[in-house]
Amino acid sequence: MITRVAATRAVQFHQRSPRLRRIRLLLLLAAAAISAVAVSSFVIGPLTGHFAGTFEDFAAYLGAARSMAAGGSPYAAFSSVPVTETGFVYPPFGALLVHPLALLSTRAAMVVWLWLTLACAVTGAIVVARTALPKSWPRVELAILAAVAFAPATYNYWHGQINPAIFLLLAISYWAYVRDRQVTAGILLGLAAGIKIAPVVFLIVLIRRRWWRGTAAMVSTGVVTLILGTVAVGGAATITFVTKVLPGLNRATGWIYDQSLGGAISRVARQSILVVQPTSWPVQVANVVAGLLVLGLAAWVIRPEWRCREERGAEFGLAITAMLLAGGIAWYPHFVHLIIPFFCVLGLVATGGWRAERSTALAALGVLIVFGLVAPLAISDLSMNGIVAVSRTPAWWPFLQLCSLPCFSALWLAIALARRLRPGAAPADSPARDDAPAVGATA
Repeated sequence: MITRVAATRAVQFHQRSPRLRRIRLLLLLAAAAISAVAVSSFVIGPLTGHFAGTFEDFAAYLGAARSMAAGGSPYAAFSSVPVTETGFVYPPFGALLVHPLALLSTRAAMVVWLWLTLACAVTGAIVVARTALPKSWPRVELAILAAVAFAPATYNYWHGQINPAIFLLLAISYWAYVRDRQVTAGILLGLAAGIKIAPVVFLIVLIRRRWWRGTAAMVSTGVVTLILGTVAVGGAATITFVTKVLPGLNRATGWIYDQSLGGAISRVARQSILVVQPTSWPVQVANVVAGLLVLGLAAWVIRPEWRCREERGAEFGLAITAMLLAGGIAWYPHFVHLIIPFFCVLGLVATGGWRAERSTALAALGVLIVFGLVAPLAISDLSMNGIVAVSRTPAWWPFLQLCSLPCFSALWLAIALARRLRPGAAPADSPARDDAPAVGATA
């Protein structure tokens, strides 16, 4: 009965709202235009030798693949001397996945990798949009705009980073999570954590929801990735990762592209910004406490009892935001994952209406503006020489705090989502979506 009422309301709303039809047409035109630009930049450009990306991060992946093909370690070129580190920094399972790149020429590997990451981002965005939004919304158009126009997403294409592949796994995990497919969600999250450690925090989510089979699936998958990776790269390389690479990833780093809470705290303390410095214990303690607090905030609002699909999605979106903020390092392109909480918030708005979800929607809009507009404009205007010049003036410390604006905006979104989901918060009073059947607490 409820779903029929929701469908009737949606039809009536669209019938008497020509403005919405115009908005949908504009979105369709915008998606078509941005798709044409993407095809020109990321498909035709590489084929004709006119790709303008630097692809410097991909060089680390290709270098690791060729080192393994020659019988060496994927971490042979790793160095912790620069603040941002150099070389391959992913777990052994990640090295196993990039190993086939050694079979290709440099140009062919670059083109394949670029198309693969673009396909992952677009597919993941479509999965998230179709999961979060009702059928009456322009889901595919919004997904294409998110995957091709959101600056942290496009940054990955220009620089050849692996984040879109992780995003696809998280996107499908989100689909499984809101549909109570706990084993599927656990396996996908375990795979994501095997490639990049940060998704391991989702163990907290699965445990808080009392998804014991999902927890077992995630842990088992993680163990399998560790075994496969160790077999592929060798025990010595695995030891190198644990003893040399992993500590470097968890040190305090204040470089301006690090938008984790730890990065913001390090900038307050002027810790390891232009050069690596020994981490002071107050900074280390503050980083750990901040990470635990934001993870605790997410854990606090996740409930084992029944919740509608939109609220389950918001739980997952909050967990994504907490994962980014609590990580040892979260570079600007890592925030491609914010596409998931953005669509989760849109799902709440589609169900409850703008007025009921205003505070959460405003937080998401603020993050979208900061990451999608302000940050890329700042990045395009910044140069290393300019940053060094500012470091020699009294404006250095205020400048560093301004550089933490993306982090603070993401924290605002995390708090807004937690307030929306907190125990006792009034749920949106709109009926369930037409394509959103009720979900139970466990599968």
